[in-house]
Amino acid sequence: YMVPAYWVQLDELPITANGKVDRRALPQPDAEAKTAEYKAPRTETEQLLADVWQEVLGIERIGISDNFFTLGGDSIKGIQMASRLQQHGWKLEMKDLFQHPTIGEISSYIEWTDGKPIDQGPVEGEVILTPIQRWFFERSFTNEHHWNQSVMLHAPAGFDPELIEQTLEKLTEHHDALRTVYKKENGRIIPYNRGLSDKAFSFRVVNLQYVTDIETEIAAQAKRLQASLDIGRGPLLKAEQYQTAAGDHLLIVIHHLVIDGVSWRILLEDFAAGYLQAEKQQEIVFPDKTNSFKDWAEELESYAQSEQFLKTAEYWRQLEKEPVPALPKDHAVAERKVKDSAAVSFELSDAETKLLLTKVHEPYGTDINDILLSALSLMIQEWTRDLKICINMEGHGREEIIPGINISRTLGWFTAQYPVVLTCAEDGGLSEMIKNVKEHLRQIPDKGIGYGILRYLTDQQKADADFSIKPEVSFNYLGQIDNEVQTDFFGPSPYDMGNQVSEASEALYALSFSGIISKEKLNMSCSFNTKEFDRETVQERMDRFKSFLIALINHCTAKEEREFTPSDFTAGDLEMEEMGDLFDVLEENLN
Repeated sequence: YMVPAYWVQLDELPITANGKVDRRALPQPDAEAKTAEYKAPRTETEQLLADVWQEVLGIERIGISDNFFTLGGDSIKGIQMASRLQQHGWKLEMKDLFQHPTIGEISSYIEWTDGKPIDQGPVEGEVILTPIQRWFFERSFTNEHHWNQSVMLHAPAGFDPELIEQTLEKLTEHHDALRTVYKKENGRIIPYNRGLSDKAFSFRVVNLQYVTDIETEIAAQAKRLQASLDIGRGPLLKAEQYQTAAGDHLLIVIHHLVIDGVSWRILLEDFAAGYLQAEKQQEIVFPDKTNSFKDWAEELESYAQSEQFLKTAEYWRQLEKEPVPALPKDHAVAERKVKDSAAVSFELSDAETKLLLTKVHEPYGTDINDILLSALSLMIQEWTRDLKICINMEGHGREEIIPGINISRTLGWFTAQYPVVLTCAEDGGLSEMIKNVKEHLRQIPDKGIGYGILRYLTDQQKADADFSIKPEVSFNYLGQIDNEVQTDFFGPSPYDMGNQVSEASEALYALSFSGIISKEKLNMSCSFNTKEFDRETVQERMDRFKSFLIALINHCTAKEEREFTPSDFTAGDLEMEEMGDLFDVLEENLN
């Protein structure tokens, strides 16, 4: 970060009347000169990194000085990058990418994987429940069998049913978690990985070529399929091909217990590759497995009792003591049900989204979660008139906390859920809000994965926390999905996939915010209970959310100077005020 972005030659520095450098009189750098600069890879390692970055980020040419995150990268794309490097025999740790985000810097940190080879055979037998799965069963959802995630693909030229069946067969053989069922014995939930002799998916073809109202019929078919899973008997993956006169639609429904957002990216990439291999009458071969979900669950249970982990417990104990302000409600409700839910959303333009992914992060060294949560916090603070905001956050949960374990290509439900309490500055404006949110998120140990481990895996006496904090707001940014669902032969279907969660199920939060980037635009939605909030109330809040988000985008893109915060340096215990004092002293000495 100390390498100047621009060089401007002057005959002399302009000086103020007080003898200091007159910053306002300095000429503006030539921005065009910078954008034209391109530093090509110099070694085979740098070329490999450039090729992988180009593939993951969807950018044609990347130089060794380009920053992964200002090009639109995030932690999920970082996992995808690490997975591709692993296929070439190289290992990259995410912490190194965050600290050295250019190819020129990171190339010396990737290592050749000469460790213990990972067993490529099928995983069978009992599996340990992970924290997020324990959370799921603890909630005792009404109709727990109907709690899915799904994707519907559209192939204008149609799908070949035999090729779909071949590909799904290989996918369920390769990705062990897809063969899991959840048995109940003597009050215990026992996950069990079935062997290859048991068919782990169902697939059927539905001919709708002569149906007049395709949209209504597919919605009805999808609704039936979504409600048909049984977690005790399986299979937990079901697919249907809807043949129409305008191409085919393939709906894939998987119970959430065995899949998450990152897993879908892996699965869809493998599905596209496997289908193409089958079409060419080639053997379907996927990249090597990483450690199994069973390995991960077992290692987590040991890690939960370790001294290394328990050092982070104090953070969560202190957070549990934080007061949680209540949201203003239009009406009181005794319970929240999915059937009473509705949603309001807004969309940014493609130009605004591009800025949000790239240039916005230059002045404060932020990522997209920092900016989205800053806008959300400003909106909630304005609404509640309280400086404290409590939010339930979701992360991908694939943090590198256990040495020797690689799960970059492992399917399963890894999600980490954890409470975040943000304290807003009273009069700091947009700049202080961004820096406060950024610093708070950087202080959370291991990006929140420890909260669930402490709550569900650590011995109760060692945990020493009551876990009573109850956020009313949830937030989840799902990342970019364009590359995963758009290939040469299929793309996303526009039709309704049916209810992924049973209408009888319990809704968890008063307001659930979810963001995703599709077709190069950010879509942010808010789910709410219609018996608790009037639609007008939520619509007004979403309008303010969007206004604050655009204000933050404009603020960051207009800002010319970089502002550092304590997490940019190794002095982790430095406070924001102390940081400001340091820079004031430095500026006086330099002038």
